[in-house]
Amino acid sequence: MYGVVGIGILGLLVGLATDRHLVGTVLYLLGSWIGGVIAVVAPRWSDQQLQDERDDALHNRASGLAMGITMALGIGIVPALYVLEAGGYVDLTGAIGGGILVASALFLLYGVCFGIVKRRP
Repeated sequence: MYGVVGIGILGLLVGLATDRHLVGTVLYLLGSWIGGVIAVVAPRWSDQQLQDERDDALHNRASGLAMGITMALGIGIVPALYVLEAGGYVDLTGAIGGGILVASALFLLYGVCFGIVKRRP
């Protein structure tokens, strides 16, 4: 699965480097969608156990670490950016505003998913 997604990413990079943006994007989308389908379907079709509790524990630790770092950076930086913008010291571009929006949406999605998982037996 990771190999298929990796090939898609390489296809995108080669497409960008050779000025064939459409071809690169198509290769990327094919790689990511095929890899995603494999990730969902392989555990259902395989008779072998593909993950055990060690993999689940690693996944939980990595997810918690990533969310914690993102939260710490967000809480530590975003309010200061808004204060500096209000004072006329910096201008928040559309990209920065979009990044703040994406991070906020990520935390909302995480909260919803956490609530769903917590309520399910």
